[in-house]
Amino acid sequence: MSSEVIVNINDIKKAVYFISNLTQMQGNRPMRGALNSKGDYMGGIFDRWINIIPEGVVFNKIILPKIANKKDVKVITDYYDYDPKQVGIAPDVIGISVNKKAIPFVKFNEKWIPVEGKPQIEVKTFKKNQKMVSLRNQGYDNKYLVLAETNFRVDYLVPLINEEIYSDDIYNELYMNDDIFIISNENQMIAQSRKIDIGRKDIGTISLLGITTANEFMNISTKCDAGVSVEYFAEVEENQSKRSINGSVGMLKDYCSITNTGLFKLNNNWYDKVDSDGMTYKYNKKIKTLDFFVSDINAIEILKICKSKIIIKVHNDCIWEDTNLKKDKIYNIVIKDLDRSGSTGEEYFLLKTSIPKLKNEENKLLTDLKQIVYNNG
Repeated sequence: MSSEVIVNINDIKKAVYFISNLTQMQGNRPMRGALNSKGDYMGGIFDRWINIIPEGVVFNKIILPKIANKKDVKVITDYYDYDPKQVGIAPDVIGISVNKKAIPFVKFNEKWIPVEGKPQIEVKTFKKNQKMVSLRNQGYDNKYLVLAETNFRVDYLVPLINEEIYSDDIYNELYMNDDIFIISNENQMIAQSRKIDIGRKDIGTISLLGITTANEFMNISTKCDAGVSVEYFAEVEENQSKRSINGSVGMLKDYCSITNTGLFKLNNNWYDKVDSDGMTYKYNKKIKTLDFFVSDINAIEILKICKSKIIIKVHNDCIWEDTNLKKDKIYNIVIKDLDRSGSTGEEYFLLKTSIPKLKNEENKLLTDLKQIVYNNG
């Protein structure tokens, strides 16, 4: 079964109803603090809550069919309304149903309590274009961590809007009279509105990137305490400058050491300053740089280090993350950062390309779920 599935309107109806209800009732509900904090209207709230959609899709379309054994097995997602600051956060999967019989994984007794012997599962979702993934430890120790990736259409809300809004009559009313408003448009800098395409009914795709544990994720990732920013190598581009780059900063191997996962961690040589507590600084800011992968560390020479990139020369064919580098070519490794100088909590960061380095716990989770299905058939 493919780890990527198409998401249709039927897959998201419950999530859409739940988010719409949160939006409409946000001034008079326990969750109002979480909703009002940014002062968003409905579109903004949908963008912030859209990540509840993958919880049901990943389990119902990818994971549970592997262990259903001809039974009707569905995930039970948390659609309760509560203030997590008061009662804690329920895991994303609060249970499953087997032939319409609900099997809870947690129960509420003034706060959320795990059911003994049942798996505790969190689902973390990241967008397709995200290079970096992160996790805040909200009581996630000893929980499974299901990592998913969304690739939704930029207009994902279009299929949810009544088709009457997109009628030809409405479209025709958008017509602008060029004879009245346009004197000259030789460069075609202005145009009439186009018709909305309502033929496509899916909102995009969701992929299962991996199943591990929260502890494993935190062990392999880079922990940034409150106020510590994070930077990472975002992309590789061939250096197109026709000007020669004189000199050399040194070999990349002198700036890092290999970890037990095969990733490379930058050492103190990379930073501007390291204080007595081991805190690293660049440009007068507390910062940590994410571990990265290169297939041949000895092949990389650093010609220049800039704030937004490093310029390297490759002495042998090798791979940087998922990009093939060719011998004798010069590349720019683009550096991006996330400013967390004002943050108040700790967070764990990892390059998305490092997810395959995480210990795969899919078989263990499937075994746990299969046993539950077998016992409740």
